[in-house]
Amino acid sequence: MDQVKFGSGLTATIVAMLIGTSAFAQNAAKSILVLHPKGESFDDAKKGIQETLGPTYAVKDFEFDKESGVGDLVKVWKGSLPKIVVAMDNKGILLAKDARDNLHDSTVPLVGLMGVRVDASLKNVRNVVGINYEIPAVTTLVNLRAILPKPIKKAGVIYRESMEDLFLRNAEFCKQEGIELVGIKVPDASDPKESLDKALKDLIGRADVDALWVLNDNFFLNAKLIVGSWQPGLSDWKHPVIVGIETLVKPAFKFGTFAVLPDNYALGAQAAGLVQEIDDAGWKVEEWKVDQPLSVVKTLNKPGTKKCCGIEESKLGEVDKVLE
Repeated sequence: MDQVKFGSGLTATIVAMLIGTSAFAQNAAKSILVLHPKGESFDDAKKGIQETLGPTYAVKDFEFDKESGVGDLVKVWKGSLPKIVVAMDNKGILLAKDARDNLHDSTVPLVGLMGVRVDASLKNVRNVVGINYEIPAVTTLVNLRAILPKPIKKAGVIYRESMEDLFLRNAEFCKQEGIELVGIKVPDASDPKESLDKALKDLIGRADVDALWVLNDNFFLNAKLIVGSWQPGLSDWKHPVIVGIETLVKPAFKFGTFAVLPDNYALGAQAAGLVQEIDDAGWKVEEWKVDQPLSVVKTLNKPGTKKCCGIEESKLGEVDKVLE
């Protein structure tokens, strides 16, 4: 077969057409704006979103910090014209809600994840869905009970009065597994250190409490209170401490002994599934909902657990991550 040779002018025209087609394909991709703070866990979730959605979706990244304001987001929002916004962390969720209000446009759907009590953050907000980050107490307690030589019958928790609904819901789930959740309620307006010290002393002073469940609540869980109240208060306690943040379960931290945490990459993939559902529905949320994480990582502080309560070594295979 004879080869067909093009003149330089025709070749240039064809190349320009191909470039134009490629540019059109890129512009035709469905634009998604992802808000997140800096951090490995957020990067893993973003990767889960991108790899699950694939090239038909164009992901625009907005990494915010403590100085970022709603004006910064509005500028990026206007430039990317997203079909949907995925917001990570409580600040990201707040920024996204404020930006929608600023733009007077609630038609852009919002997916919220990786924050404390995402369900509460998204309550009474239109056109949103989310994924909670906290794992129910019963899930963690049942998994922990399976590897300990002694049973867990009562687990203590300190909570603020505004979180009583969370306590009651978890207490009911625990009851179904034969575990009593013992709560100490603290007024929202109280001094954090003073109220925490008193509640912690009362709780660990009870001989019938077998474990402590620490809520992800910034009111009680910050660097100052961890060093000044939690660590000294629990130094001689001989029972497991359940936490909801991986940093707090590391042996060097000398705080948490066990955690069941969402798999961050899988959390991103789960968020991508919500994006696809909303896309299929014509870029609108058909029903407000906040799901639970589908994939979790069971993490054990082995030295801390051995020190406080012992371990069934033969059952460590049931734990996803054992920290030495």
